[in-house]
Amino acid sequence: MRFLSVVFLSLVSFLMTPVNAESLSVSDITFSSDKMARGDVILLTIRAGREAMPRVTWMNKEIALVYSGTGAAWKGFLAADLNQKKGSYKALIQLSSSGFDKTFTIRITDKDYGVRNLTLPREKVELDAESLKRVKEEAAVVNALWGAQEPVPAWKGAFLMPVDGDVVGTFGKRSIINNMERSPHTGVDQKGETGTPVRAINSGRVVLIADHFFTGNSIFLDHGGGVISMYFHLDSALVRDGETVGKGQTIGLVGATGRVTGPHLHWGVRVNGARVNPLALIDMSRGLEE
Repeated sequence: MRFLSVVFLSLVSFLMTPVNAESLSVSDITFSSDKMARGDVILLTIRAGREAMPRVTWMNKEIALVYSGTGAAWKGFLAADLNQKKGSYKALIQLSSSGFDKTFTIRITDKDYGVRNLTLPREKVELDAESLKRVKEEAAVVNALWGAQEPVPAWKGAFLMPVDGDVVGTFGKRSIINNMERSPHTGVDQKGETGTPVRAINSGRVVLIADHFFTGNSIFLDHGGGVISMYFHLDSALVRDGETVGKGQTIGLVGATGRVTGPHLHWGVRVNGARVNPLALIDMSRGLEE
């Protein structure tokens, strides 16, 4: 009888002991790396319950997180812009319910992405007053997108390559056009014949369809949570402005519009405004579960 009483009291004590499902410790936090090159991306994983969403601040911006039920963890991307200066930077992680508040140091390194030399028609490089005015107006339209992003992530799981063609132009290369230095290559070029279908790299919403001087027929997708992808030199767009698209959906066709030397797809991504290597985002996103 005494034994049963002890068991009963132990069970009551266990059931009445509060379980802090919203606690967080340093051991619950992992980064895919503690350093990255400018233009790179790393994956942050925080093991915490769905009800205990942490707050992450990086480069003075709040980082969007998605919850993985399979791994019982929150995950998000930290990115360094292509022009980010090398040095040590702080990632702040907080959980208000438990008072957790800690900074982690991430080192950003320099990287030589190489040089590309291009020869283009003179009128596509040395712009007249009318073309220059057009380029500035188009840049203003695009720049407005970075400050009007959907904060809630629509992306799920790994990001996709938009076409199956080989990479013929890599990210980050300094551009020498007609023997003059120009802006670096901020995306990836993939080989493709005119009319090749172009896929959305993840779920999102069409926030801009345009025909621009440099990029030709262009589509911009807001995937939420600070991720925007862009697809340039298209032959045509197969979606409408404001349309919601699914991951892998055909959104356009490869073309040769804008300032190009031939048909191909140039595509790029921004993560929290940072211009990053799209292939790095795809690589890091493999750590996300559906």
